[in-house]
Amino acid sequence: MNRNRIIEAISDPTKNFLAFFLIGTLVFTLVSDGVSNIFWQQLSPWIVKRWGLDQGAFEVWLTLGMMLGLLGVTYFTNLTRWLRARLPFLAVKEIQQVNVKPLERTYPGLIVAMSPSDRSPAALAIAFHREQGGQGNLGNLRHCWIICTEKSLPYADSLASRLAAAGLMQSLDLHYGRYEMDDSQQPGQKLSLLVPDELVDDPNYILRLVDAIYAEAAEFSEPLLASEIIADYTGGTKGITAGMLLACSRPERSLQYISQLHQPPQIIAVNVSYEIKPIKQRRSL
Repeated sequence: MNRNRIIEAISDPTKNFLAFFLIGTLVFTLVSDGVSNIFWQQLSPWIVKRWGLDQGAFEVWLTLGMMLGLLGVTYFTNLTRWLRARLPFLAVKEIQQVNVKPLERTYPGLIVAMSPSDRSPAALAIAFHREQGGQGNLGNLRHCWIICTEKSLPYADSLASRLAAAGLMQSLDLHYGRYEMDDSQQPGQKLSLLVPDELVDDPNYILRLVDAIYAEAAEFSEPLLASEIIADYTGGTKGITAGMLLACSRPERSLQYISQLHQPPQIIAVNVSYEIKPIKQRRSL
């Protein structure tokens, strides 16, 4: 259900500051001042005079009584729920965000993990972004980085040969194997898309590798923004998958996977709406 735009505008200054200021501040302040003036300057003296009460004591006890009454109604009754059920405009509902849904667009940059198989999901991901999911429309894929292991490298070579034979390598740069990039976290060091066997299960290494891909893409003669690259984590080992997910936890980095629940398999977009911050390691004593 969509938000009530009027309630949202006067309750959230980031949505419409002018409406928030004019209605939420000026109008409500004038109304509250008017009610306060009527009660304390008109009604209160009449009550004090009629019942012979002390003006100061009456105001103190009345204020405390109203505060306790409001707290009691709020926390010990169902009045709030009752009002929201009968007055829908008081209930501001959050928009239900779909975090997993079929991917409907192609990206100029793609990161995939190669499986040791001729039927690796990497081929499906590349075909989708190059051929618009087989719909006959040419996609906009220009750069593809294939993360390989020693076992999957021969299959990456085979995939590259098949793509070339099918004419899909035109205007497509395929980066894989011993292709090296600068390590953005450790200047002066190089990272290869061919992951050493001893580091295949290290998510932190894969995180650095994916970060290096994004950093390299930003330095191209025709730079790619982070939002123009999508990473597919379907075909990787558990360590590679974990590293890709960690690297793409930032909202501007897109993720996808290939669902086998559909025939033919379907490309699914994954929206990650949070950001992971590394914990600083304490100095060892």
